[in-house]
Amino acid sequence: MELNFKNINLENQLIKNSFIEKYLGKKGNLRSKEIKKHKTDSLKVSVFIGLFAWLAIGIYIENILKALALSTFFTIVIFIILLQLPLAKKRKKTKKFEADLPFFLLHLATEIKIGKNFSKAMKDSCKEENRAAKEFEDVLVDVKKGMSFQEALEKMNKKFDSLNVKRALSNLSNIQRHGKRDVTSIRKLAQELLLKQRIESKEFSNKMVMYSLVFIAVSAIVPAMFQSFILVGSYFMALSFTPEQVFLIIVVLFPLVDVGILAMINSKTPEFLKQ
Repeated sequence: MELNFKNINLENQLIKNSFIEKYLGKKGNLRSKEIKKHKTDSLKVSVFIGLFAWLAIGIYIENILKALALSTFFTIVIFIILLQLPLAKKRKKTKKFEADLPFFLLHLATEIKIGKNFSKAMKDSCKEENRAAKEFEDVLVDVKKGMSFQEALEKMNKKFDSLNVKRALSNLSNIQRHGKRDVTSIRKLAQELLLKQRIESKEFSNKMVMYSLVFIAVSAIVPAMFQSFILVGSYFMALSFTPEQVFLIIVVLFPLVDVGILAMINSKTPEFLKQ
């Protein structure tokens, strides 16, 4: 058995030999096979899109070399974006978990305080309908399969890249290991997390005023000014805009900018405000 573990570790080291694989293995918590498959799939998709872009750009600008340079740059950008997807998913998963974590901790502290043992309190707390409860339910499933509670928490800790999660799991491990009834530590941590959420909510509310002004300007004022410029300016200046270009700018470009701003606002919105 020991020899098999050594062989597995050696195989993992041989597979994780590039910067990309080391980066994904460390930041994304992916196994060697998952890293290799994700890198290969990302490369295939980006090359396919790059070839299609080369064809489309080449037909449009009628210059193969320039189209090749542009499509190569586009391919690299797509490849980098695809590589970042597991990390983005992990960050989003962590944010969702942190949003519900203080409520789970407060519920667990209440269950222990009324006299339930730790195992019963954990089981009852996992009945709640939130992300944190579902994650801790997986911990209980691992314990049933034969893992120790500490090993199950360690497995859970690897899913997230968060100091707050580590603090919470450390407190739960200490309570379970020593059979403590004092839940002051997890109550205090839950209150700190709730206070942090309130602060983030106020900061986002202040920023939302600016975001709203930018969105109104881009979605209403700028298109109106552009159309006025086209209509009035055509009498005084030799504009190079064709009717097709004006149509594409108004119907395609401005809506895409609006969607981009909305996506940016959504990305800046704290996860606990989306629920």
